[in-house]
Amino acid sequence: MTHHEHSEPNALQSIRNAERLCALKGLRLTSLRRKILEALLVREAPVKAYDLIDYLREDGLRLTPATVYRTLEFLLQHGLAHRVNALNAYVPCTCDHPHEALLLFICSECRRTEEIDDPALCDSLHARLGGKGISLSAGSTIEIQGTCPNCAH
Repeated sequence: MTHHEHSEPNALQSIRNAERLCALKGLRLTSLRRKILEALLVREAPVKAYDLIDYLREDGLRLTPATVYRTLEFLLQHGLAHRVNALNAYVPCTCDHPHEALLLFICSECRRTEEIDDPALCDSLHARLGGKGISLSAGSTIEIQGTCPNCAH
């Protein structure tokens, strides 16, 4: 077992969900896709693509930026990861359902990111924006910055 492998129940559940989703869609969660998803899962903050390269190099993987970006694109396309535009970084998807719009909270202090799984809030946001004639594109990401409880103390 390498130092990046983990046994956290949530991380293992996320890997199982990814495997299940890929199987349902007739896709392959290749060893590289799995390793990059695991690397996202064990990090406590969003990860930049070049940091993934450095992080996985410790396990003996020599990856090119193009390979990492292609793998991240696969994870994004199939709802297994999200791009945090404000940080130009990536986080694993922590919800086990498709998203019309994604709400991400980003702590301005520690950079921890939390996926906000609140259908009522999303519905309210859609309704309020719809009332103004605004419609969100499918798969939109709304990033909310603030201070997490740990950094607020």
